[in-house]
Amino acid sequence: MTFNSNPNPVQLCPAVPDRIAEFFNQIAVSDTVQIPEEKPDKEQIVNIATSVSMTDVQTVEVELPNDNVEVDGKKIFAAGNVFLDVQYSSETEEQTVHFVRYQLPFQTIILTDCDNLIPADHPIFGPDDYVVHVCVEKLADNQIDERTITFELLLNVWVERVPAQL
Repeated sequence: MTFNSNPNPVQLCPAVPDRIAEFFNQIAVSDTVQIPEEKPDKEQIVNIATSVSMTDVQTVEVELPNDNVEVDGKKIFAAGNVFLDVQYSSETEEQTVHFVRYQLPFQTIILTDCDNLIPADHPIFGPDDYVVHVCVEKLADNQIDERTITFELLLNVWVERVPAQL
């Protein structure tokens, strides 16, 4: 295993032709959370802001025997957290808007679009490099009761090639 030398995440969706997601994986992340005890009950959500932090990005080298022929390739492991900054209203007279923050972890393996290994000689592994981005494609919330919310996210975790600097 080798660590990626440039694991800076950017919450960014691919945009052809400027930013191409040559290698990606879409994952669902969900969690049921509680309003902290010191906070009042939730009436309705006013705003949700998302941010992403990567905790681990690794290039994983794989050698698979295939009829006495070595099949070499690589895959990219990415793990991180999506933070949900939630503003909500309550029926308290002293303060009607409140804020809570939730952390939803995720992890994924990035392969080719056919779930094959990425060729070991692909330019993203040298001389170029890569950056793993996370795009929140969908965010849904469902209020279970006054203190319980379920969040469901669809993430597109993708790799952008960064040309080598001369």
